[in-house]
Amino acid sequence: MNQEADLIGGALQQAGEPTTITPELIKLDSDRITSESEAKEEVFLYRLCGTPCFPRGDLTTVTGPAKSGKTYFVSLLMAAGASVKPSDNDGGQTLVRIREEPLKVLWYDTEQSRYTTKRVLVDRVGKMISLTPNPSPKGEGNMHFPDERFFVFNVRNRSVQERVEYLTQAIEAYRPDICIIDGIADLLEDINSGPASLEVMQRLLAMAITYDCNITSIIHLNRSGEKQNLRGWIGTVMVQKSYELFNCNQDNKSSLFTVELTFSRRYRKNKMCFVIDDNGLPISSDANWQSDCEQQTSKEQRMQDKQSFNQEFIDAAVADQYMPWNFRKLFATAFGTTAMLGYDDLEHRVRELANIKQKQYYYRVLEEAERLRIVRKELIKNGRIGVIMLPPS
Repeated sequence: MNQEADLIGGALQQAGEPTTITPELIKLDSDRITSESEAKEEVFLYRLCGTPCFPRGDLTTVTGPAKSGKTYFVSLLMAAGASVKPSDNDGGQTLVRIREEPLKVLWYDTEQSRYTTKRVLVDRVGKMISLTPNPSPKGEGNMHFPDERFFVFNVRNRSVQERVEYLTQAIEAYRPDICIIDGIADLLEDINSGPASLEVMQRLLAMAITYDCNITSIIHLNRSGEKQNLRGWIGTVMVQKSYELFNCNQDNKSSLFTVELTFSRRYRKNKMCFVIDDNGLPISSDANWQSDCEQQTSKEQRMQDKQSFNQEFIDAAVADQYMPWNFRKLFATAFGTTAMLGYDDLEHRVRELANIKQKQYYYRVLEEAERLRIVRKELIKNGRIGVIMLPPS
């Protein structure tokens, strides 16, 4: 204590202020940030259309009008997080988890019936993660659901107080990588109570930090439809406290779903678009090639002219005009004699070598190189993402 007081006293003298040191000031000093302070770098769980998102130790908000695909989007999160491989299901390579190992997912459903919760988990998420045949121990069917990766609770019949207390115990006991609250309004008696809203959000933030997980909460928009006009006072506090905000929407005319990263404390806006096929599975929309999803033109209009690419890395024998690359030659040239490159460094080198103008197109090129097992992403020092060049198989 004396050493802390001496350090604070020195700082106060340097600032030219009286050197009265109180217990409160000593506590405050533990929160001080200087140029030499240790600060853990952000570690993200997913990437949406190339943008890192869903950071550990922080809060994420998902919103949108009623029936706009909010629960479907978090179903994608659950599937991408718990699949055997990062790219097993990602809505057409638009939503992927970053690390190789599957995530532990806690889904806390406060709104739907128990039957609906199970149906979403098994019939939707189960299809998305591409289940492989595996005889059931009880002889019931031939598909094994990976329950060990999911901690799903339906608490619709619980009181508000029980929902909050049980959530705290669930996060502490199961230590998920991501906790999805569907929806947060059911954790309050009154969503327009400022003190109660602040208390709930502070509690969630403390748990996210303490247990090093991401806590993602779903909330409806007000009927005005404005993207950041979240329902109630709790919605206002969520915008203030969350690291990022995703807005879901559906175009009833085209059946196109959009998930827009409306706000992030670090990254610019981004958007993914998809449609749902007859089996209930997502298909990435061609609109992902655009900065916006409102207009869908032909692929030839959207794509950079093939002739403008560096022809040195074009494989004339490839029939796919979208991906005409000699991927191994392109990435081997980018790596040179280096075994690993940082994610951003690799992007700069490949785009410059190939003369790729569109960032979103580069992400498709990288994902195809991963699929072909030419490169692989790795989590490296300080939680950063690196890419390694794989040897020919």
